[in-house]
Order: sequence, then structure tokens, then C-alpha cells
Amino acid sequence: MKGRQLLGALLAVAVGLGVYFAWPKEKLSPEDEIRRLVARAVKAGEQRDASGVVVVLDERFRGPGGAGKAEVKQLLVGQFFRAQQVVVMNPLLEVTVSSPNAGHFKGTFLFARDAVMPDASKYEIEADLERTGDGWRLISASWNR
Repeated sequence: MKGRQLLGALLAVAVGLGVYFAWPKEKLSPEDEIRRLVARAVKAGEQRDASGVVVVLDERFRGPGGAGKAEVKQLLVGQFFRAQQVVVMNPLLEVTVSSPNAGHFKGTFLFARDAVMPDASKYEIEADLERTGDGWRLISASWNR
């Protein structure tokens, strides 16, 4: 009797998993895809993962002063090195998509880190994005403090 109950339970779990993985996934709008990309970068920043932040940058990325992907990563590593904890808040994010492969966002980002002396900064960041074979990637950005 126990063998049948175990087999029934395993069958029920297998059917449940099959239904879960076969269920159609919600299709995100391009705007929501960009919001999700920004949220992943914010989460990576809070985990002090510079590589996880710059993965959203395209190889052609250019920031203020012509900064490329490598320079942004170096800047982040320096900031993370001095911090015991990093907190990133994004209370405002405006996303527009002008074509199937071109987007833009403007957002307010609050960065806080606690090192020897707590430090907090507010940045207004604007970025242009392009949809590639791997999804959306930032191709340019500017920021003001």
C-alpha cells in the first residue's frame, strides 16, 4: 500500500511540474523588459557585483567623457571596495520605446554606502537602449548629481 501511495504522490508531483513548465508565460512589453533590466542592474549593485551591473551595457556603450564599459566597471569596483554595504533605490523611472529596437529611460537613483563614514548620493540617469539578440542593452548614458 505504501508503494502505491508513493507512486501516486510522485505522479502527482510530475504532473504538477509539467503543467507549471508548460503554462504560457506572460509576454512583457518592451517598457517592462527595460524596467526589468534596470531592476537586475540595481540588484547586482546592491550585491556589490560590478560584472552584474555592466552586463546591461553594450560593448559599444559610451558614457560621460567617452567612458566605456571597462571604465564604468572600474568606477563601480572602486565604489564597492570602499563600502561594507550598498543600497540602491530607484523611486522614479520613466521608460519610452520609440521603435521595436530603440528605447530610452530617465530615472532617479539613490545610492548609499556605509564605509568609515556613511555616504548617500542622488543621481539623475538618462540612457538610450537598443534591443540586440540578447535583449535590451544600454548604448549610451549620462548622469547628473
